[in-house]
Amino acid sequence: MAFAVNNRAVDPAEKAALLLFRIGLAILCIILPVASVFSRRAIVVIAPIGAIILIMSAFMMKGHLDAVARIKTTILSPAGMAAIFLIIWSAASLLWTPFPSPAAERLFRVVGTAGLAIAAIIALPHRMRASNLYLLAMGVGLAALTALCVILLKGHLGDPIVLERAAVLITLLAWPAVTWLSIKQRSVASMGISGGVGALAIVLQGPAVLPALLTGAILLGGAMNNLRAAAVALMSAVTVLVMGAPLIALALSSLTPQESGFGRTMQIWADVILADPTRLLTGHGLETALRNRISQALDTLAPNSLLFEIWYELGLLGAMAMTCAIVFSIDKISRLGRVIGPFALGCMGFAFSLSIIGLSTSQTWWLTALATTCIAFAAVMNGEYRSPRVSTVKERQ
Repeated sequence: MAFAVNNRAVDPAEKAALLLFRIGLAILCIILPVASVFSRRAIVVIAPIGAIILIMSAFMMKGHLDAVARIKTTILSPAGMAAIFLIIWSAASLLWTPFPSPAAERLFRVVGTAGLAIAAIIALPHRMRASNLYLLAMGVGLAALTALCVILLKGHLGDPIVLERAAVLITLLAWPAVTWLSIKQRSVASMGISGGVGALAIVLQGPAVLPALLTGAILLGGAMNNLRAAAVALMSAVTVLVMGAPLIALALSSLTPQESGFGRTMQIWADVILADPTRLLTGHGLETALRNRISQALDTLAPNSLLFEIWYELGLLGAMAMTCAIVFSIDKISRLGRVIGPFALGCMGFAFSLSIIGLSTSQTWWLTALATTCIAFAAVMNGEYRSPRVSTVKERQ
């Protein structure tokens, strides 16, 4: 049975699906960032729930999801093929890693997180309602305010790990939120969220969030002026830093005082390279960076960043695959247009900076935060058609 609304028959099941979709989106956009301020497990528990609800709502919709075509497009893209090779090489490293069981579990988590994110993105409507996308801005603003209150009121009583993870997630989600507000020309709200996130990064006084945010802001400013040039600059930086990381470590180990923290870190990396140069090709295997630290087979002062972990665990082939995946993704971002492109590029620069400054990229919460941000940006892209003038032209066509 159906009933008429605005002279159009609406299936009750479809209305229920729309409600379920909004609930899933609210979980990802509002509940997740706010809950992350109070619990370090919130990201890995709540995000999958929201994504699964989005996928369930898609199955209830009447419209046919061209899932097969979209998955095929994603896989056959240059970035998708590079990512698949990285996964295959990671699986192959299970043959020589000293920790096959934990490594297999980690690989399963990575593939599962990526698969769930892709499924949620495919489940998004081709045309997002503006009211749904405003949930993202509301959630980021509320979460930033909550985090600021916790830091200022609790002081040292707040868990620094929880607050840093929350700040990272809030800042990541702020990029698509501000993108949407810019599309809708909500300059006051956009500046309010940007100011709140900036204040959070300053008050937090963390070692990584503020420098990474500044890097993203610089990229955003450059991309506003020339998107392609900013993208090329970021692609060049990624290629040089990732592929040249071992040589950079060897050079810095001899140029910096070994007594200092940074110099000591570079010296440990250089010692690892010189102790077994053949491992530069294959790596030590997945999950070895963390497990060797725990077993003290690797010095605890060894670098805790993406650059060290990818070379230490997966070697040259892993570093090449990851570089290609990132570079091809940046190239794709540079073609998104003058509105979404600069913000997406700034977000990419922020995330990459965090990963090389010292944020452990092997942890599930970080991968989940990135997956959630990708879902948010995909939703904004699907809602861009509703911007003034553009929507009118498309509707007339």
